[in-house]
Amino acid sequence: MLNKYSVAAALLLLLGACAPEVKPVAEVRPVRTMVVGGALPAAAEVYSGEVRARHEVPLGFRIPGKLISRSVDVGASVKQGQVLAKLDAGDVALNASAARAGLASAQAQLSQAAIDYKRSQELRAQNFVSQAEVDKRQTALISAQKQTEQAKAQLDLANNQASYTQLLADSDGVVTKTLAEPGSVLSAGQSVLLVAKAGAYEAVIDVPENRVQAWQAGQKVKVVLWADESTSLDGVVNEVSPAADPQTRTYRVKVTLPENSGASLGMTIQVKQVFAVSDTPAEVSVPMSAVYGKENAMRVWIVDAKNTVHSREVTVLGHQGQLVRIKGVPAGAVVVTAGVHLLREGQTVKILARQSDSEARGA
Repeated sequence: MLNKYSVAAALLLLLGACAPEVKPVAEVRPVRTMVVGGALPAAAEVYSGEVRARHEVPLGFRIPGKLISRSVDVGASVKQGQVLAKLDAGDVALNASAARAGLASAQAQLSQAAIDYKRSQELRAQNFVSQAEVDKRQTALISAQKQTEQAKAQLDLANNQASYTQLLADSDGVVTKTLAEPGSVLSAGQSVLLVAKAGAYEAVIDVPENRVQAWQAGQKVKVVLWADESTSLDGVVNEVSPAADPQTRTYRVKVTLPENSGASLGMTIQVKQVFAVSDTPAEVSVPMSAVYGKENAMRVWIVDAKNTVHSREVTVLGHQGQLVRIKGVPAGAVVVTAGVHLLREGQTVKILARQSDSEARGA
């Protein structure tokens, strides 16, 4: 017969078998952290400039002479073939008259040489002249033919020069500058007008030499007109000067504006270039206590949004006092700075304190 002690022991064993299994609670390790290489905003550079025509052409006469009239001024719109200015045509008219007279004389000599050559052939058939005389007349005929061709070419040149006394617009455009006034005596090719051809306009800016490497042909930029700052235009860099201006030591950059941009020649503009910033800084500094591992495989612990740590391999660039310069940590990452040797992958941690971002930013 069981005593009361045996019954109590049996009951205790039964209760122990029915109780649920108690799992050990995961250890939450307290750590200290810092934020490295905080997320940086996109960088931008803004330069002021002006609107110019993509093609601006100086126009001048092809012959020398005295300017007697100019029918357009700065700002005038011109059409292709329009007469813009005139030279005194007196001298070229005389040259044309002299060339016509020279051609008439050469043609008369040619006619006489042809008659003499034909007559010498007839006389030679009757043995009244020698073959040498016939050859002489033939040579004279050939010479007269060449002189006639020369005189004709001189007349054509004189006629062309007579047409050059009028300065014509070779395309539609706008006069941007006048370089000579009526009464001036001009040399051949001397510029009289500066005409901006109709078509694409461009924004022209000057970039300092320490920033010119950031500008490349084909880049897209934003252009804002000073007259209408609410409107932003999409421009494309089409030219970066290969040489600096000797006076200002800046580089000229030209940006093509879209058609129907509403920009007028000479308007003030601002060109903005936005630079994307990498999510991973090139270099950050952390305390020596944040880095662990072997010499050629150094690592740090990064805390995620759920306060869980993950190991990340980094490259050590050097040391500065109690700090280590490393590469390979994402911008804005929370790095463990104390207690790194007691952590394991995926472990939950309790953040005790964080250093300020400014203490962690790298060079």
